[in-house]
Amino acid sequence: MLGAAPTQAQDAFPSRPITLVVPFGAGSGTGIATRILAKSMSEQLKVPVLVDNKAGANGAIGAQAAAKAKADGYTLLIGSATTNAVNFAFFPGKLGYEASQFQGVAGLSSSPISLYVEADSPWKKLPDLVADAKRNPGKLSCGSGNAVTQVACEIFRLQAGLQTTNIPYKSNPQSLTDVVGKQVSYAFSDPSAAQSYVEGKRLRALAVASAVRNPARPDDATFREQGMNEIEFTAWVAVFAPTGVPAPVLERLNAVVRKAVDSPEMVQTQARTGGTVMHFNLQETQAFYGREVARWARYIKDSGVKPEQ
Repeated sequence: MLGAAPTQAQDAFPSRPITLVVPFGAGSGTGIATRILAKSMSEQLKVPVLVDNKAGANGAIGAQAAAKAKADGYTLLIGSATTNAVNFAFFPGKLGYEASQFQGVAGLSSSPISLYVEADSPWKKLPDLVADAKRNPGKLSCGSGNAVTQVACEIFRLQAGLQTTNIPYKSNPQSLTDVVGKQVSYAFSDPSAAQSYVEGKRLRALAVASAVRNPARPDDATFREQGMNEIEFTAWVAVFAPTGVPAPVLERLNAVVRKAVDSPEMVQTQARTGGTVMHFNLQETQAFYGREVARWARYIKDSGVKPEQ
């Protein structure tokens, strides 16, 4: 009977509410996927699944809180390329958390980011923006809502040889709002955050940062098609747990998340913006995490990009 006690305790998971920490503001691509995930997880596990938005510092505030949580599976981070890859190389030693403090649980979705301008902008193609920026050095600005889009602003500036200013925000929806309001010249964002503005004809994508066009927006040309081959960025969202959560709990969480990812609501939501769901088992998720940390470290080192001070 004593020997069976640990197994019974593990089988009891979960016995109380689970919290999903979202390190960005409501309305971001991460937030949209999380709402769908929380609903499905709650239905499957028969416990409340709470969403806790902790925005700020390129996602570091929320990620730091999740990293310090008890490693029991009841606090999870809805991490992203920003919080769990770019940040480690972009802000080394300044985050309050390290890559080793997290273990991957399951993937959610991935999608290419794009450069967006106000719908009535005179820039009809990417070369129009580049030419205008060169005629007016120092007058244009690029909005960014996380480390991925901040790196995109800087890489674009360097590759195009522009003198522009990067304006950092707490989330992509905030930067896009200022593009619509003509307070910022243009911004990089994931398509989920931009979708309502695009559908409302208040924003349009000037260039897609991927090798191929976004299937949901086939008329939007890529950077490569417009003469810039080095601008390719993919945003992704995944579930992370503090290091130390027991393997049986991680396996159960992975199975639950994978079922949520396959739900019609999640698939349709991703399809509307050109995103794709990520079907990773536990081992694949953790391998993906390691590759992304290493890939962004190399990319930022080789490019020489630095965060705005």
